[in-house]
Amino acid sequence: MLCGKCALVTGSTGGLGQAIAERLAGEGCHVVLNGVLDSSAMADEVLRVRHHHGVEAVYEKADLADPGQIVGMITRAIDAFGSVDILVNNAVVRHFSPVEGFPVERWNEALAVNLSAPFHTIRLALPAMRERGWGRIINIGSIYSTLAAPNRIDYVSTRKSV
Repeated sequence: MLCGKCALVTGSTGGLGQAIAERLAGEGCHVVLNGVLDSSAMADEVLRVRHHHGVEAVYEKADLADPGQIVGMITRAIDAFGSVDILVNNAVVRHFSPVEGFPVERWNEALAVNLSAPFHTIRLALPAMRERGWGRIINIGSIYSTLAAPNRIDYVSTRKSV
């Protein structure tokens, strides 16, 4: 069912996002990996995924705090694979600080990456999914969406909304 589909996984240079992309590639999906690392830092991983799973893989460096970079990432994914069939919104930023000392620029970054970026990726990928009559969107949440934690105001607040 997934063989030949294109999966874009945000925040997939390591951890959970990388594991999700790996599993989707194992199911036959072509994958678009995403993060803020330089392309050269991901070159070996892209080649490994291609050879290990026999799928196409690309890396899209995009700062998801910037809507223009999100547009570019989605556009290049569609150009490369014809569609984004599976969208996994996994990317997240989190900072640790008491709320009274929390830097405003960090708050704005958390809102942009953790909350606005999923909106933008969905907004851009959904029309083609509807046109084809098939698509999947997965928004990764967190245990912190159900409980609070000290010094994690940005993560707790924004992961509830995803």
